[in-house]
Amino acid sequence: MENLITIHAELREEISKKVCKSLRAQGKIPAIVYGISAESIPIAVDLSDIKNIMKSEKKENSILRILQGSKTKFDAMIKEIQYDYLSDHIIHVDFIRLDLKKLVEVEVPVVLFGDPIGVKTEDGLLEFIHREVQVRCLPTQIPKEIRIDVSALHIGQSIKVDTLPKTDAYQVISPANTVICAVAAKAKEEVAEVAEVAEAVEGEVEGAATAAAAPGAAAPEAAAADKDKDKSKEKGKVKDKKEG
Repeated sequence: MENLITIHAELREEISKKVCKSLRAQGKIPAIVYGISAESIPIAVDLSDIKNIMKSEKKENSILRILQGSKTKFDAMIKEIQYDYLSDHIIHVDFIRLDLKKLVEVEVPVVLFGDPIGVKTEDGLLEFIHREVQVRCLPTQIPKEIRIDVSALHIGQSIKVDTLPKTDAYQVISPANTVICAVAAKAKEEVAEVAEVAEAVEGEVEGAATAAAAPGAAAPEAAAADKDKDKSKEKGKVKDKKEG
């Protein structure tokens, strides 16, 4: 079967924290397979297999053929991966059994391409609001990603779920009014703030140049030095009076 990934699993007889810790030390990950109609089964899988799945084209949406021993096998998908809260280490995986002839609902990433007119010629900003959409389809027809061309977007225009192209392979079931992306005008406050900063800097530069060019104008350092000398002289006069 196309894009099917085979991994091996072993049944976990014990599910204590001590056993789970021992499995991780051996490069294995404790996991559970949730059944459609069958009961859940605690298993252990190789960490390297999970990493390879997450590097594959469809990542967690990959169809897996899980082999348990020489006789038991079933198709599944990753339902959830749990990570250590202090690191990015995988500590547990949940699988869900699949019936390849029944529809599933999964999150699929959205990829934008093209340069919006509103950004290129109208000084707008492209806002990427929802980076995933939920789709319903057969496990064998889960798309790797949904690509959206944003080249024609002007300022004030957006792309919503209900404007996505329809296909027989899958159905997008996220709310129809969900905004995926939009081109917005830059905020007036932001533009005004930039202009004010530019004017202030320009005024400071002009003021400094005018002061430097004025006749008899002393540099700040020189003025400060003269002030210190005057203070020293005053202190000397007071001291002479006291001695007299």
